[in-house]
Amino acid sequence: MLLPSLRAFLSGWYNNRMAFDITSPSIIHCGAGAFARIAEEAPRLGRRAAIVTGAHLRQSKRVADLYEDLRKRGLSVVISDPVTEEPTVERVDELAAFLRQHKSDLVISIGGGSVLDTAKAAAVLATNDGVTEAYQLKRREIVNPPLPHMAAPTTAGTGSEATRVSVLTNERLGIKRSISHPYMTPAAAILDPELTVSLDKRFTTLTAMDAFSHSIESAVSLKADSYTRHMALGAIEQLAEGLPVCQVHMQDLDARLACLMGSCLAGLAMQNGLGASHSLAPAVCIVGKLRHSEAIAVLLPHSMRLNEREHPAAYDEVRRAMGVDDVAARLIEFCHAGGVSTSLSSYGLTASDEDEVIAAMNRYGSHRQTNPVEVTDEWARMLYRQCLAG
Repeated sequence: MLLPSLRAFLSGWYNNRMAFDITSPSIIHCGAGAFARIAEEAPRLGRRAAIVTGAHLRQSKRVADLYEDLRKRGLSVVISDPVTEEPTVERVDELAAFLRQHKSDLVISIGGGSVLDTAKAAAVLATNDGVTEAYQLKRREIVNPPLPHMAAPTTAGTGSEATRVSVLTNERLGIKRSISHPYMTPAAAILDPELTVSLDKRFTTLTAMDAFSHSIESAVSLKADSYTRHMALGAIEQLAEGLPVCQVHMQDLDARLACLMGSCLAGLAMQNGLGASHSLAPAVCIVGKLRHSEAIAVLLPHSMRLNEREHPAAYDEVRRAMGVDDVAARLIEFCHAGGVSTSLSSYGLTASDEDEVIAAMNRYGSHRQTNPVEVTDEWARMLYRQCLAG
């Protein structure tokens, strides 16, 4: 049941909901050892598999064993060059050409968000004409379904295994924008906590903050619907339960799975716009050379504080899901426990960078109208200044 204060906050849009679509993988395999389900599931999706992963996993016994298992089941298998950086339109074009060259009819991605987003976009470009940049700039529309895609995340942060979006950098134009289509949602996701236990405390915390941002901002998005809101609140519960345990007991598979579930549920929730941390994060990353998750860890709690000034009830259900009275304070506690800064100044940004950050936000920022408070330039300046102080 909605709290009365939240019902009042939502009344302006909840009663006027329009029709909406829900996209999700057709199946999500969860639990320790779920990685083995890839080989079991693959034959129903294709016969010529391409494995996409990072440099470390590409040389691992886990991937070698998967390669052999797939071959024993009668599949032809190739392994692409590793994805070693943030996903770019150029790398997607290269991978799509690789998939076409080998006549692949199934993509299996194993890695963090960069690997999954690269593979997701390449699976689309392999079956659609043109180059990735044309779709990023909306000069072309996706018309053909992509190659079937199985996604196994090795981090609990982006939720890319459950989304219809790939966020890509265009180095030629110096921009970072997404391509999105319901077809892009992976056919199957594999949530195996054994894939995440090697992450150190800081990276575990950073990726969890990314998932928290997806879930919290989806829960209070002005375009949220009943599905995305409930998925978001479920994600928050899982993350709030799993992260503090992972920070102390790094090998705890139950806690690792809770974080993976939270990240995936947040991905399912992330279908109707996010909030201010995602409006400003691309600009902060461009100007300050931060990781996306580093920027989010700083921006999220401070943006919540500013939102609450105008809408004190906005986070009532988020408070309930997390089990605390002050969500922003709890997020800051998580960050400090994981060795993650909540101040932009610690990353070298200064007051003199403010104009450049705002200009970059105006070029690349999104989610400005779905935040509980419209992200105007002046509001964004207040947020930036608060984030400098920490």
